[in-house]
Amino acid sequence: MSDYLRGQFAKKANVNIETLRYYEDLGLIDPPLRSESGYRLYSDEMLIRIAFIHNAKSCGFTLKEIKKALTKSRHQNIEIDDFIALINKKMAKIQSEIDNKEKTLTLLDQLKTQLESSDKHPEVQTTLQILNMDH
Repeated sequence: MSDYLRGQFAKKANVNIETLRYYEDLGLIDPPLRSESGYRLYSDEMLIRIAFIHNAKSCGFTLKEIKKALTKSRHQNIEIDDFIALINKKMAKIQSEIDNKEKTLTLLDQLKTQLESSDKHPEVQTTLQILNMDH
């Protein structure tokens, strides 16, 4: 097992020092051990934990959700079915966000079509007048 000073660890974990402090403040990582001279020492185990946090973030989990999972796993085992249910919930939320964005895109496309049309809908004409764009 290797111990790394904060700067070495941050570089190896591909995070900045402020991120380490932030994760520590949030309770995502434990406070590191200290050397006899007071320097923070980070372990290989902490590298694995940081990698887990990064992977979870890249899957769309928030730091709050990650902390909840880490805290729960510290006090009891998390069942795979529970984890799959959490993933399904996250996927449904993302799908809902995608659906909402697609609706917005459709509305914007319709508005653009109306703006480009020589025969504009009365509501579009009113909007253009409000915006002083009724050329």
